[in-house]
Amino acid sequence: MDYEEYFAFLLRKTASLPPETVFFLKDLFQGTAWNCLAKGEKLSIGRFFKKQVTNGKVPNISFIGKAANNSALYKKNLTGLKEKEK
Repeated sequence: MDYEEYFAFLLRKTASLPPETVFFLKDLFQGTAWNCLAKGEKLSIGRFFKKQVTNGKVPNISFIGKAANNSALYKKNLTGLKEKEK
């Protein structure tokens, strides 16, 4: 698995989201692409993406917590603002 390819893909997808959008990582994949990944791949991609978000490498995206199913929730912020600055 090439994390850099996934990361480039995810950067493009998050850039196209409208501000204030709350989403799961799987929402960024079209159709059944997410479901076609093995469970271990999903977990690895999820950990990698969350680390990039928390390190500020995904512009205008904040980790906002976990859903009831333990999936990470993210939010696209207004341009230039992080969730904590609002």
